[in-house]
Amino acid sequence: MNTRLIGVAVLSLAALGAGFGQTPGGPGGPQPGHFYNLDTERQVEGVIQEVMFEPLYENRAPFLVVVLEENKTGVIYRVEVSPAWFFNYDFHKGEPAKVTGSFYSKDASSCLIARKLQAGGETFLLRDSRGFPNWRGGPATVKGGRRGRGI
Repeated sequence: MNTRLIGVAVLSLAALGAGFGQTPGGPGGPQPGHFYNLDTERQVEGVIQEVMFEPLYENRAPFLVVVLEENKTGVIYRVEVSPAWFFNYDFHKGEPAKVTGSFYSKDASSCLIARKLQAGGETFLLRDSRGFPNWRGGPATVKGGRRGRGI
């Protein structure tokens, strides 16, 4: 009887722990709906309207965010590029750019989480083909000092 009760308690705690690990918006975790989804991936080509740094995640480095106006439709996209420490290219207002990223909507705004970004004649690979960030592990684990540089 005691082993059965202990087994149930262990399973309950494991399920509870898994739930905490997946809860959006937890300390340092993503906000609801704020993750890379391959099913919503799209490519947008446009002109940079604004460049800013925002604290997207609690207790994390600020993110480089670019506001991009799509050429074909005029739709304004808020593009989340990467943590500021990872990216070493200076964007400029009016510069053309092409972004491949995961689309989501927030507060009636169109947003993209960038996987690949092309600007200034360079291609920056920010995430792998499955959408996992190339900066995972933090600044100390970025190999070769490439910091987003790609092809």
